[in-house]
Amino acid sequence: MTADQRRAWDEDGWCVLEGAVPKEDLVAAQIAVAKLFPGVEEMAGAEPGSDLDRWRTWDAPWPEFPFRSRSLNGIVLGDVLMDLAQDLLGADDIRLYLAIVTAKYAGQPSEYNQLLHTDFPNHTLTVPRPEPGYHQMETFIYLSDVGPDNGATRFVSRRRTRDIPVEQHTLNFEDYEDLYRDPGDASAPAGSIVVYRPDVYHRSVDFTDQTQARFMLHVSFKPATMEWGGYQAWPFRGFSVEWHNFVQQASPRQLTALGFPAPGHPFWTEQTLAGVAGRYPGLDLAPWRAAHTEVR
Repeated sequence: MTADQRRAWDEDGWCVLEGAVPKEDLVAAQIAVAKLFPGVEEMAGAEPGSDLDRWRTWDAPWPEFPFRSRSLNGIVLGDVLMDLAQDLLGADDIRLYLAIVTAKYAGQPSEYNQLLHTDFPNHTLTVPRPEPGYHQMETFIYLSDVGPDNGATRFVSRRRTRDIPVEQHTLNFEDYEDLYRDPGDASAPAGSIVVYRPDVYHRSVDFTDQTQARFMLHVSFKPATMEWGGYQAWPFRGFSVEWHNFVQQASPRQLTALGFPAPGHPFWTEQTLAGVAGRYPGLDLAPWRAAHTEVR
């Protein structure tokens, strides 16, 4: 990160990192996304009331991590995002707690315009604490170009909102009209990453170009010690083929970020090692076995 980007994270609570995703990873992810969602032309030609209308609502069936695509999984728990999370959260031990991929399309019945709001009510059991060490990192990873025409999210600097009582997690237009006119839109090309905190006011807006769509990953991390923060529960996916496929090719760093006991953790015994080997036959348990031998 540049000094200006780091300052924006610390003081504004959000910033944009253009071109953060390696080009080859971006291209592979775009190919994967094209298999998950309808194309722009297909959506534009859909008749009102068709099954495709489900992709124009907030309740659309967004695919969740782990995905069938190794390319998407590789971005979610790749070194770029995990290094960034460790840096911005000031923690070596981090946890992934949200990862979904979404699509937005122009045209009715889409209604993306929102009130300014913060995300913390469904990202933590408590309230945000502003000091470093207690932050959570939310991200948008752009898999398509995003700008004012296709609904770039509007953000408001924490410098302008720090005195708003925390319980006012949604702001009406009449009382906060000046904040709605804040120019902070998160426009950036595909491959960029927007990072922001759950205490930052922001809002989704409608498309102005009826020929466009927007595709992106939403990925969030927290320090491992923040047990009161969360969104998705990974053990819930334990019966899925996608989960087993991911685990059996994942690294210790990736699995630890999901809450899997790290090599050397006291959970590991000869019995638990054998049991996990039986559950995930393709997982290379050598790092866990080696650490268990050292601590015995």
